[in-house]
This record gives sequence, C-alpha cells and structure tokens, in this order.
Amino acid sequence: MNLSDHNTLAPMSYSLGEPSKHTIIYQQDDLFIAHEHLFQNATPTRFYHHKDDSFLFVIKGELYLQQNTSDDEKESALKKHQGIWLQAGSINSITLLSPTVELCLIRLQSTTKITMGSLFKKVSSGTVESTLERNKIKTWPLWQGQSEHIALELYPPHYRETLYYQKMATQYYLPLNGILYISNEQKLPTACPSLGQVIPKKTPRAILNPSSESITVLTVTTQQHSKGRVLLLKKTS
Repeated sequence: MNLSDHNTLAPMSYSLGEPSKHTIIYQQDDLFIAHEHLFQNATPTRFYHHKDDSFLFVIKGELYLQQNTSDDEKESALKKHQGIWLQAGSINSITLLSPTVELCLIRLQSTTKITMGSLFKKVSSGTVESTLERNKIKTWPLWQGQSEHIALELYPPHYRETLYYQKMATQYYLPLNGILYISNEQKLPTACPSLGQVIPKKTPRAILNPSSESITVLTVTTQQHSKGRVLLLKKTS
C-alpha cells in the first residue's frame, strides 16, 4: 500500500502492551517518522520486519539489536544518540538493556539498497567527526544520501537565524535536550513539541535557541531535486 493511502498529519498512538506505545508522527510519500516509548517490564523485546529501509535512532536508553537477512547476520549494541539502518526485508529484534528506551523510526522515499554494513554511526562514543555548518552549527552526520540526510546538530546558546524556507525538502526537528523554538511569518516563536516538528517544503521558519546552553537536535531532510535555502528578508521602511 502506498504511504499516501494513509497519510498522517496529526500524531496517532497505539499500545505495544501498556505502558509501551508506538506513535506515528508523520506519514507522507516522502517521509515517515514514528516514535516508540518502550518499557522493559512490559516490552522486553521487539521485532521489526519492514518492506522498506528504516533508520532506527535511539533517543534514550540502551538496546541490543540482532539483524538477519537471507545471507547475513549482525549484532549491535546501541546507546543513546546512536543510529543504524534496518535493511528492507530483514528480520530485526531488539532487546532492551535499560528500564526504558525511546527510539525514532525514520523512512525516506529515496533510500534503496541499504546494506547491512551501511553506516553504523556511534555518535555518542565520538567515532563520527563533526563539521561546522552555517551560523556556527556543529553537525554530526548519521547518514548522507545524494541530497537527503539524517544528522545531529548542536545549536549554540542564544542562537537566532533569519527566516527562510526550503524549496524542495521536508524537514524534521527533534530536540534531544533543552527547548528549541521555531518561528514563522505570522506567529511569535513557539516551543518545538516533545515529539518533534515536521516542516513541509516552502514553509517559512527560523530556528531559535534563547537559552544559555547548547541544544542537540536530530534533523532529517528529505530528497531535493534542486537544493535551495531561500532567505526571507524583512522589508525596511
């Protein structure tokens, strides 16, 4: 079934055995985002068998992952802020190593032929080098496609940027600590929800961190046939 047959714009939750739950945050043709909040005493293990490649990112807690395909097996221990691809058609099982685990499942329309050895990034253990991007944002790439990417971004204290929009890309922001604010053309800045914020293409936005502490944010950017950040400059009288 095509994703557009059951598009989701508002979060929908269902039980995985109380109090564990699965919440679909966004489900469109170009992007799927879901969160799972798992409790060891209710859901000690969990199985995944998706028809599409899925990126699993650990928000909180620790887990043990077993991956099986027709010709390969792999075992991994994942800690907070680490991510790994679950290959399409593979059978995956996780075992919780902490009392609770929060994770994010991401699917991008353009990801194909992800292999078992593809880009297991141990960000929290320091094995991924950071880069300094626009406006002194430090970025740790979790996965990079032709034009789409999944990354961790560190927004410095008192960060403020000019209003802009993306020509072609949908973006997802999930603060992993602190409170991130997002403003648009009409409203005062509002706090990013705890489940994160999806911003469709051509939607004006500006990211703000008014606090005195840096904020780490999981960001997802969908495929762009033509790249482009378009700044929206205020008119002067």
